[in-house]
Amino acid sequence: MSRPPHLLVIDPSIVWPEDEGVAETVGDWPGEVRVLRPALQPGDGPRPGDGCEADGVVLLGSRASANDDLPWLRELGGWLAPILSGETPVPLLGICFGHQLVARLAGGTIGFVHDDRHQELGVRESAFDGSRLLPDTRRMRVVVSHSEEVKDLPPGYRVVARRPPVVADALEHERLPILTVQFHPEARASFLTRRGVDPSGLDARAIEDNARLLAEFRRLVLRGVGA
Repeated sequence: MSRPPHLLVIDPSIVWPEDEGVAETVGDWPGEVRVLRPALQPGDGPRPGDGCEADGVVLLGSRASANDDLPWLRELGGWLAPILSGETPVPLLGICFGHQLVARLAGGTIGFVHDDRHQELGVRESAFDGSRLLPDTRRMRVVVSHSEEVKDLPPGYRVVARRPPVVADALEHERLPILTVQFHPEARASFLTRRGVDPSGLDARAIEDNARLLAEFRRLVLRGVGA
């Protein structure tokens, strides 16, 4: 490449920036990193019409709902459209809110996991099957913090991880380099502690497995740019 590889991290937090989550996501990335916070910093983008210089995109979690009608969400959806259509084939990892937003924009539906709208929160086990990104993974302990989920799959996507009662704990596009997960691979003990959850369930093996998911995505991006 004539320039360093460029990773774009979109942090759509509406309460506080997810600095630790961004750091875990970036990991050992060898190139440039750009972090955008469109909700906390109005106008931070990305916006429709912006060029996509990123070689890979990570869309993190948020307390916003993918069903919300907000200016920054409309702009973000417009910016994501060419990536989701394949017009701009950039590797994309969606996490929690990012998972739901990608699914909704691609034609799926989002709704509450439970009728009483209570939250799925804590450390759970997710069963993987057929993931291109993690072909050898069968089970993983994951951090969850969400009350909504993907109810109906978008066309062209398949479920590659399941965690009852959640319908789809991870999705992959059948052709495009797009992976989304309902859980939080970037979350560590402080994430759980902030939410009043005992972090002891997140043991060293779980942290290693989740870090590997993020690392495999970074490697996928780097392979695409020949780095």
